[in-house]
Amino acid sequence: MKLRIIGAILFLGILICSFLLGEKVFALVMTIMAILGLKELIDIKYKKVKITYIKVISYLFLAIITSSTIYLDLSFERIVIMLILAYIIPIVFYNDKNKYSIVDACYFLGIVIFLSLSFRVIIEFRMIDIAKCIYIFIISSLTDTYAYIGGLLIGRHYFTDASPNKTIEGSIIGSFMGAIGGTLFYLAVIGDMSTFITVLVSFGLTIISQIGDLVFSNIKRYFGKKDFSNIIPGHGGILDRFDSAIFIALGMALIIRLF
Repeated sequence: MKLRIIGAILFLGILICSFLLGEKVFALVMTIMAILGLKELIDIKYKKVKITYIKVISYLFLAIITSSTIYLDLSFERIVIMLILAYIIPIVFYNDKNKYSIVDACYFLGIVIFLSLSFRVIIEFRMIDIAKCIYIFIISSLTDTYAYIGGLLIGRHYFTDASPNKTIEGSIIGSFMGAIGGTLFYLAVIGDMSTFITVLVSFGLTIISQIGDLVFSNIKRYFGKKDFSNIIPGHGGILDRFDSAIFIALGMALIIRLF
């Protein structure tokens, strides 16, 4: 528990400092987080496989797409087209499914686009309104924390094999506390939606938060891993911490256009 607390303090310290030091610093920190997250998804499947060229262009394109909002002025569509060609063309030259195949190409393409878009959206929220970006992390942290505490205290009914430690009781408490905390912050600091809509959106995002957690838990379970890495003491990897925030950011980017 002590190690977990230290890890949480370090992680929150980096996150808070990146918020306070401005858009460019925040974008740089999020890009680094995205790169570390990509490394985790590559290592979880290709730890012992040497595909140096593919790995290099993956990190390169992810950094370009993620940071292009603030550091570069590039067409996202053109970047994706180049990315597709960069992954598909090598299939012809490798011509060996044990080294590199269409399955590998789709895996790399998927994780690079998914992570780069997710962290790019978080950066864009920071640029548009820092309060809304903070709101994302408030929903994520409150939902995760209280789902964990609720599960420990009164959790009895497990509802998915994807994450055996998740309970129905913990999930309900996590959503309840996440929605309350998120709503209070949004109404007090942002206040551009009615109370009813804010409650509805906040509650919906807590559900999306837990779905994100379960999606990444499924990925770990598929590859037989407990954590994506051990980079954060007591917490695991970058994606073990950003799993919920990623989905909340994507969900909020869709939902916010409706109101």
